[in-house]
Amino acid sequence: MKKWFCHVISNTHWDREWRYPFQSYRMDLVEMMDQLLDILEKHPEYRAFYLDSQTVILEDYLEIRPEQAARIKHFVEKDRLQIGPWYTLPDMWACPGEALIRNLLRGHKIAKEFGRVQKVGYTPFSNGQISQLPQLYRGFGIDHCMFYRGIGKHIAKSEFIWKGADGTEIYGFRFGDYARYNYYYLVYRPGLLGRTVRDREYKWNPDEIPYHVANEQSQDRQYGYGNLRLFVHEDMLEEALNDALRYTAADATTSQLLYMMGHDHSFAAAEEIDLLKAIEKRSATREEIVFHSSLSDYMEQFRREARDLQVVEGEMRHTLKEGLWTNLMALILSCRTYLKQQNARTCAKVLYGSEPLAAMATLTGSRYPTSYFEQIWKRLLVNQAHDAVGGCSVDRVHVEMQTRWGEVETISDEICRRSMRDVALRIDGQTIKRQNLQLTIFNPLPYSRDILAELIIDIPSPSPETTFALQRADNTTVPYQVISHESYTATIESGYELTMPFPVQRYRARVALSQLPAFGFEALEVCVGQQPQQPEAEDIVRNERTLENENLRVIVNDNGTFTLEEKATGKRFEQLCYLEDTAEFGDPWNRVVPPGDKPLLSLNQRAKIGIVERGPLYGAIEATYEFSVPRGKGANGKRSRERARIPVSVLVALERNGKCAQVEVRLTNTAENHRLRLMFPTGLARAQYSTADGQFDVLNRSIKLPDATGWKEPPYPTQPMWNWVEVNDGSYGFTVINDGLIEYEAVDDEQRTIAITLLRAFGTTVFGRPTPGSQCLGTHIYRFLVYPHAGSWSDASVFDEVSRLTAPVQALLSAPTKGVLPRRASFVEINGKNLVFSTIKQAEDARGMILRFWNAMNTPQKADLRLGIPLLRAEKVSLEELPECPLELVDGGRSLPIEVGGKKIVTLRLEWPKD
Repeated sequence: MKKWFCHVISNTHWDREWRYPFQSYRMDLVEMMDQLLDILEKHPEYRAFYLDSQTVILEDYLEIRPEQAARIKHFVEKDRLQIGPWYTLPDMWACPGEALIRNLLRGHKIAKEFGRVQKVGYTPFSNGQISQLPQLYRGFGIDHCMFYRGIGKHIAKSEFIWKGADGTEIYGFRFGDYARYNYYYLVYRPGLLGRTVRDREYKWNPDEIPYHVANEQSQDRQYGYGNLRLFVHEDMLEEALNDALRYTAADATTSQLLYMMGHDHSFAAAEEIDLLKAIEKRSATREEIVFHSSLSDYMEQFRREARDLQVVEGEMRHTLKEGLWTNLMALILSCRTYLKQQNARTCAKVLYGSEPLAAMATLTGSRYPTSYFEQIWKRLLVNQAHDAVGGCSVDRVHVEMQTRWGEVETISDEICRRSMRDVALRIDGQTIKRQNLQLTIFNPLPYSRDILAELIIDIPSPSPETTFALQRADNTTVPYQVISHESYTATIESGYELTMPFPVQRYRARVALSQLPAFGFEALEVCVGQQPQQPEAEDIVRNERTLENENLRVIVNDNGTFTLEEKATGKRFEQLCYLEDTAEFGDPWNRVVPPGDKPLLSLNQRAKIGIVERGPLYGAIEATYEFSVPRGKGANGKRSRERARIPVSVLVALERNGKCAQVEVRLTNTAENHRLRLMFPTGLARAQYSTADGQFDVLNRSIKLPDATGWKEPPYPTQPMWNWVEVNDGSYGFTVINDGLIEYEAVDDEQRTIAITLLRAFGTTVFGRPTPGSQCLGTHIYRFLVYPHAGSWSDASVFDEVSRLTAPVQALLSAPTKGVLPRRASFVEINGKNLVFSTIKQAEDARGMILRFWNAMNTPQKADLRLGIPLLRAEKVSLEELPECPLELVDGGRSLPIEVGGKKIVTLRLEWPKD
């Protein structure tokens, strides 16, 4: 008789914050950990407990119980308390790819400090799995991924080979119908509590002493048990074991089976040992052996048996065709979109602001602010936990998240300020006249750039008549366009002197910067009193409805939409940026639309149109209107008859030489229970696929959905993106770029309309608990670039345009400085097409800098790194920053040629001489 080997994994799933705020759950965590450590100490036969693949909860626990650190270290070293590899459990679609690497880096760091990191790809926490997760896991020495959302029986058996976007292969494990808690529901509950999987509604039992705090603020807090007893129910074991084996072994490819114990916030129990002993007594008459194990033990046995596994490729976003509890639940993408925006913008501020500038300052002699970045990444990663950034928690959780992001922004801004100060003070500005000013422009990206930057330039003078010009070191003039001018009282401060006011003329201006040094700086001279040289170009605003530059023409329509024409081809796109409003009676995970609900469109509005700004460098026109929609739910199960008026502003702008139309949509949501989307009809009727960027990938997805008749969870028409989505008919493309909205639909209509979800407002979360914050009332601001172009996204260098939105240049105004650096310098430049920058930061071991970028193409690309300061050495390292191979430097250490495979992530350690 064939034997099955059933590995019982004692674990938990610990949502740090979700149905309750962090501080509430931490008290539960402290109780859980106290009991767990006692169990591990008193019961040596208790094999191991897996702490849910995250290490942040150790930090949370030790803040309250610092005296327990030695006990934790002891059990981690003995492989009985198993921790890592993650720091928090992220929703991968809602994070930049670089943040996922930082999450694993921090998780590894903490686990190693306690003695051992579990190289286990336990990943049941994201709503689907990104296409590059195999490459990410391999980069940390992990050869497998265990999950259930995004994969189904119709796709693969329980075990398979998962081939990622770049061709990296790892083992894939699909948890079955009972997901990550098959043993918990099918064996533990009947075996120790006498309750079957069907017992999902509590029946009042005075012997268990249910209790609840009897006041208003606790009304939504769950009841607790005052006397919940665990003991073996022998009469229920046989059926329980039969159920567990039937469901788990059905699609298995080896004799090794996973019996997962952990549930949401579940505790370890010494009675688990009693249950296993009772099961062991039955083993002689059964076809399975059930024993206490660990995920690493399971993997060791599985690898010995794995043969001829099916290969499954790409992202894992498959919906549930048949089965029970393994839905994809993809609608998390559109929950509380303001959180997604704040997360994306704050991450960009760090990755394309404070980190590159701190690296630049370090290369010129400053100390890298390691401890501050640890504070930054702790807050960012905590906020990226799946129930946090997912937007499906109670309101207080999301309020506390915004405080953390605010702290990140403050720390990041201060690092930027100090880093720019340090670099600028080291520049030799003695060619700048004493009465003039020095304006040092910093480019955080390793590419030379042409960009129109919005800057604030103060001229120390009480006279509003003061003028100025901008000049480079070669005396060429830098054009600018004034947005506003005011007499302003600035202040100056120091720890050694009083804070004192002084008068300035404050100019807000758009400065046309060209050929900015890659990952470098340029110091301009602000020539006070000199007349500015106006650019020789036509006004971008041609009339009250029309904007035009060298590439594009925009006509703003009566209804608040606009027409966009690409002049080189004559291609026109009509009625862009109208709103679509539909009902939403669901929750974070489910979209519920009442029968007969029809979309409301803003196409019949009468907008007020006016010029906002004009000039030869930039022009903008604004259309405003009020969009009338039902106020919320009605009493009849449909949308209410009462109306709400949503004020809407659509500002469209062009820059000189710009290839994109810039769009800012501002609205004040006054309605509830609805979904609001921004619509871009592309007219590219022959398009069959949408294309969108993701985490280290660019993905094509079919516009036409498959027939899903009878599916438990039909495929979603909406899909994830990170920065951009495109529809392309094979010869022409239409791209929409944004900085934080991550859900789109390429509508299967004649126009091949791109729909971007602005907000999805609903009022409840798990168990129907009210969450008024998820109605997203109030003012929202959305920013887009609309990019029509010939050829593909790669031909059009879409990622170059993305950086205009996500990675602005920075600037520091000062008196002329007296250092030794030239007025213009580049530290690192990446030459190569569609090689996308990810990070430059100090290495985890402080030995050199880490530069990471990735190839967005399927085909290999050649990269040539040019170094402004000759390198001492360079090596390719893993994502974990472990050595892989040294690299050959040429041109005296000033050049580093490298070939980058298709969709590969490249991580380099660069070391400069110490002096």
